[in-house]
Amino acid sequence: MNEDITKMIDCLKLALKEDPSAIVFGKLNDGVTGIHEEADSLKLGKYYDLLKVTNGARFGDIDFWSYSELERNQYVLSDMQDDKESWLSIGQILYEPLIMNRFDGNVYRLDEDGTTMNGFGELDFFLKNDVFGSGYCNVIPDSEQDDWFLFLKEKGIISD
Repeated sequence: MNEDITKMIDCLKLALKEDPSAIVFGKLNDGVTGIHEEADSLKLGKYYDLLKVTNGARFGDIDFWSYSELERNQYVLSDMQDDKESWLSIGQILYEPLIMNRFDGNVYRLDEDGTTMNGFGELDFFLKNDVFGSGYCNVIPDSEQDDWFLFLKEKGIISD
């Protein structure tokens, strides 16, 4: 994972802890440890790097599964897995599945029909631009009043 993203997550963890009302729109857990061999067998790919920094997270209307939630949330992929099991369900955006290709790390939202995928690029790019950046506005409707978006602006992560 990009070092800048890791630093940003660490800073945002502190900022969220300082504001008790932040639990409503943002939550970053401590990173998971001691699962290296399991992570390899589960083929977590680039998602493992995020789990090491925050074991599950809520970024406004974007949620990432914790390590313990991963297995039970793979049901959304039952109709799309190929023989290589290329896909991993890593979270959700407004209750629509957020999935990642295990091999190239690209992230997609699976729309309500269960077959249409909207791509966001590689995981680090998605985090930097759409979770922590102004791209959040393109992903989340009416985000100008979204608490996560306002929090990022207040903290100077997103400029006006």
